[in-house]
Amino acid sequence: MALEEIVREAVPSAAVETTPQGEIVVKVPATELLVTAERLKSAGFSYCASVTAVDRKAENLLELVAQIFRMQPKEPVVSLRTEVPRDNPEVQSLTSVWPTVNWHEREAFDMFGIRFLGHPDLRRILLPENWQGGHPLLKDFVDKRAPRPVVTLENYNRGIGGEPRG
Repeated sequence: MALEEIVREAVPSAAVETTPQGEIVVKVPATELLVTAERLKSAGFSYCASVTAVDRKAENLLELVAQIFRMQPKEPVVSLRTEVPRDNPEVQSLTSVWPTVNWHEREAFDMFGIRFLGHPDLRRILLPENWQGGHPLLKDFVDKRAPRPVVTLENYNRGIGGEPRG
């Protein structure tokens, strides 16, 4: 049975398409993400390699993307995707299905602001705990920190702050 057929059989309610590059894209509503992940895992998709998001600001959406595999030779990646609103981005955590997504979800929380309901330890992973600047991978992010010096060979030899090195 072809991989796309396996996916369609596991999740008949999902929109499934194959890209020209051979990637199989599975799109589901956010409310069906967890049950879809469970069905795909039961169909042999035992490994989730990454969870990230795409900011679709013009549509006021964030698209969550999880790349999953059956760990069979020469099989394409399957992208499990769902959309959440930018103003209240929350979705069920996939950690109960694939524990490896723990840190990936923490990164998506940190960088995009997506809250993963049921996550065992949803806290910042890349930014400091006291970070007040928003979510850096959102398209409307504005970095309000003080400018940092540009490192060039000339000012490196003098010292980054202009002080002579030596």
